[in-house]
Amino acid sequence: MSVENKFIITAAQKVALEALSNPTSIPPVYIAPRAIDTASPGVGINLNPDAIEFEAGAVVELVGKFVAPKRIIDDPTYVANAAAMVAYLRDLPFALLEDETVHAPEPPIDI
Repeated sequence: MSVENKFIITAAQKVALEALSNPTSIPPVYIAPRAIDTASPGVGINLNPDAIEFEAGAVVELVGKFVAPKRIIDDPTYVANAAAMVAYLRDLPFALLEDETVHAPEPPIDI
């Protein structure tokens, strides 16, 4: 099982973050939050003490949300070329999540 710190993002925040992508930088930087698509993903525990609407340790509902890897805010390319995106992300909750918890399995490929 793969676990990773992931930002938990609402649909409105997803739109705002995508608008902060910088396709003209070299290299281009984008964010593409992935929908949480399991039937019952449960909740995450916020690990970000700087999250605006959640205290550290607060429960964050996952249903209907999107996720993006927390490592984005530590990536020098994103920090240099999409500083506004990184600043926006720093205010959002993140949690340690298993991929199997938040993403439905890929359908089998018929050969």
